[in-house]
Amino acid sequence: MWFLPLWATVCGAVAAAAPLTMTGLARLLLALFLVELGWGELWLAVVATDWATPLGRWQRWKDELSHSSTGDAAAGREDRPLLPYARPNSPADRLGRWLAQLTSWGRMVLLPMTGPALGSALIGLLLSLALSVVLGRDFLLLTLGILASAQLIALARGGRGGVGPGVGTAFRAGFGWLAGHLAFAPLSLPSAALAGALSLAASGAEDSPGRARRALWVGGYLSALLLLIAFQRPLAVPFVAFLALPPLLTDPAEGTPGWLRRYGLWLAAAMLLSASAL
Repeated sequence: MWFLPLWATVCGAVAAAAPLTMTGLARLLLALFLVELGWGELWLAVVATDWATPLGRWQRWKDELSHSSTGDAAAGREDRPLLPYARPNSPADRLGRWLAQLTSWGRMVLLPMTGPALGSALIGLLLSLALSVVLGRDFLLLTLGILASAQLIALARGGRGGVGPGVGTAFRAGFGWLAGHLAFAPLSLPSAALAGALSLAASGAEDSPGRARRALWVGGYLSALLLLIAFQRPLAVPFVAFLALPPLLTDPAEGTPGWLRRYGLWLAAAMLLSASAL
């Protein structure tokens, strides 16, 4: 469901209910670039990379250098005093040796194992910050939010990487909706609440077991229906409820890719209908 974050951005713009202007369309285009090229690259680099293995080796790095033949040269460089005037075992000497270990670990472990991910994360972060500066302070806060969310998800999974794309789809769709709305107007409570509810439905779309997928789907849709009633938009309720039904009639054990391809468009239609109702 690669297009769902972009679609959610458009739905957020629809929910803003602001008149179309050339300035607004230009801001929406920049927001789409931010969601896909900036946040998408940053999220994937953070949550899909195995950070635990190189960090685990850092904890044992001094012992590895002393026992590994490939670390002889690095160990020799580590024994050289980086601060020639520092007394042995002084704080300055210990700091110099720690920096030498860090440099050798980064060159021999971190960069070979995570170099491409670090490059992608840096590019995504710089692009996100640049676009956020152009779009305004609210977008900068969203960028910090997506970065913090990615780090929390990575930590929750033990930093092992391989986080399924469904979690990323939910977060990026929710933040994308907010970005689309902010491109045209200040954020409103109904729009933000619907973004959260429909993101809940999307969260199980790609990497949850069948029963958990259904629970997230029903919970997200039920929240959206209750919000539409609370915001006095009852005419949209039966149509959104109808869009929630077809996936519930499938076999819970059905494979995730087939389920998503078949019913992801129903979620996209529900998002647009809900946004239009505001």
